[in-house]
Amino acid sequence: MALPEFIYAPIDGGTIHRYEISGGKRKFLRFIGCYLGQCNFHKNIDDAIDYIKNLKELQKIQKT
Repeated sequence: MALPEFIYAPIDGGTIHRYEISGGKRKFLRFIGCYLGQCNFHKNIDDAIDYIKNLKELQKIQKT
């Protein structure tokens, strides 16, 4: 099984990696969005970007 491949890092933090997962006879492409140690799998890159944006907003709210 291959390691996740780094594909994107927003300027204000976080990372997105592409990861190929084997499931039976098929392979699935998933994206991992991470921000401050919180990571989650997503079916497309747009969902991973939205996940990071939401985590950043929650972080801002908790600081105030």
